[in-house]
Amino acid sequence: MKNSNRNSKGEFSIETYVTIFEDAYKRNLEGREPDTLYKPIIDLLGRGGKRLRLSLCLMACELAGGEIKKALPTAIGIEFFHNFSLAHDDIEDGSELRRGEPALHEKYGIPIALNAGDGLYGLCYEALKVNEKLLGVERAWKIFKEIAELCVVLAEGQAMDLEFKEGREMSELKVIEVLRKKTAKLFAVSAKCGAIAGGASYETVEDLGSAWEDLGIAFQIKDDILNVVGDEEKYGKKIGEDIAEGKPTLLLINCLERCKAREKEKLFGCFHNYDKAKIEEVVNLFRKYGSIDYSEEIAMRYLRRGTEKIRKIDIEGEGEAEIEGKRREEIKEKMVALAEYFMERER
Repeated sequence: MKNSNRNSKGEFSIETYVTIFEDAYKRNLEGREPDTLYKPIIDLLGRGGKRLRLSLCLMACELAGGEIKKALPTAIGIEFFHNFSLAHDDIEDGSELRRGEPALHEKYGIPIALNAGDGLYGLCYEALKVNEKLLGVERAWKIFKEIAELCVVLAEGQAMDLEFKEGREMSELKVIEVLRKKTAKLFAVSAKCGAIAGGASYETVEDLGSAWEDLGIAFQIKDDILNVVGDEEKYGKKIGEDIAEGKPTLLLINCLERCKAREKEKLFGCFHNYDKAKIEEVVNLFRKYGSIDYSEEIAMRYLRRGTEKIRKIDIEGEGEAEIEGKRREEIKEKMVALAEYFMERER
């Protein structure tokens, strides 16, 4: 990775995109009432988070030769959508923490947290309304269709997640499909919508979407690994919480395929009951059967495939404004650096 993509601490930096977003999204929420809706929304958004998806949207617009401001309403809508899904997922999964603080339903109660999630979902589409004048009807409609399809795919992924918690059976291919639907699709749509806002061709939009679907899978596998071996203070969620929730992860499914019957019972015995000692036993089983190393290997495979796709994209002469080939390559490398950061992060 290039040093220009790092901040003073050696971390990957998307500070410019995040700063633009922070200033803009707050204006969407100024002066709104009632507090029972907007207080938890502002609370959740104010906790920060990685802001990767919105940054990807703005970066893709820039790559296509568009001005960042053309993709800003879409980036805001995407971040609202992402946080809506987190608020609802935390309720369905019984998660206690979100970004190092009590999850919304723990802090405000389930009814208010549900409504805050619904509010964020509505705010997503409200943010997109300005695209009609900003981008024209055709591009605005393309972005709307991408996000509408995302809603359906996300719900399908969550349904598959819930099915596993009931039936406790899932193949590795099905796990990857859950990751694609629940996580990777949002990364793909973020890239595609940013490219659409920047005026990219259909082929470029699809190529970027394909690359970021692979990278989104890599991201989620890494996230699942961090949930069992990460630093709780840095990670912002309880370590091992995915195991207690009975979440279908590549780690878990790989271990279930390899371990003995009595060890499977030990794994299932951790579901819906957070016990640190038992969680550590399960993590030791993951280590015993090489499930952590295997998951790292699969994540790296998707990472390599996605970054290769980005580097091969040819967008010469596309977009709203022609930019120098050197500049396009710099943005592509910045995008690759963002993807590689997934595999290096600690939270």
